[in-house]
Amino acid sequence: MKMFPKVFVSLVIILLFIAAAGFYKGNFETLRTLVFLAGILLSYIAYRGRKFFWITVFILSAVLFNPVFPFYLESSGAWRFIDALVAFLFGAFLWFYYDYYGKGHRFEDYVASLFLPEIWVIVDKTRDFSRKLKRFVESDGNPDFTFRHIETGRTFAVECKYRSYFWKGGIEWDRRKGERYKIYGEKHNLPVFVMFGVGGSPKKPKELFFVPLEKLNRVPGHITRNELISFRRAVDKQFLTVGEF
Repeated sequence: MKMFPKVFVSLVIILLFIAAAGFYKGNFETLRTLVFLAGILLSYIAYRGRKFFWITVFILSAVLFNPVFPFYLESSGAWRFIDALVAFLFGAFLWFYYDYYGKGHRFEDYVASLFLPEIWVIVDKTRDFSRKLKRFVESDGNPDFTFRHIETGRTFAVECKYRSYFWKGGIEWDRRKGERYKIYGEKHNLPVFVMFGVGGSPKKPKELFFVPLEKLNRVPGHITRNELISFRRAVDKQFLTVGEF
């Protein structure tokens, strides 16, 4: 079900571009209804992600294409332009909203900025070679960062996870990955934490949670926001001492 909005809206985008090119031979009332439904669906998704600019864009699109009180334009060229514009806006939102890879890297950069170089050393950083080589690279399954405190020598690993919003009041957790991180921690004799960023943007999330891995591995695949509250941190608060966690 999570992929349904992306697939449905993608199909609507294709139809809009076909219409904009003048090759659409189907029923335009059907197209109008599909665009209207896509606009409503995207409005809801944008609302959950608190993307207020996009909410406005999608509501206007839904109103323009609504099948109940339809707007009519004498110029077919004007409709082609509108079709192309709406398709572009729908596509741009899908790209940015579902850009998991890009969001992940931007959030990792944000997390790294919380650990000042004069206080912390980045001992290791996963490189995501699997994506580049198009084959599994075992080290890519390690936590994203391993930090060492310069003064005390304490070392720990951090896995970074960004989410645009809370899903069903919380965050889903993959226990299989959790077990892999646990094995990594035991092998290298260091604690592992997971940094969750929720809402806002990957460069500045609305909420931040720094959670011990063992806490997550005890949940049945979904941890609620209430369970995360005790691990919440100010989003602009940097890590200065090992005593903070």
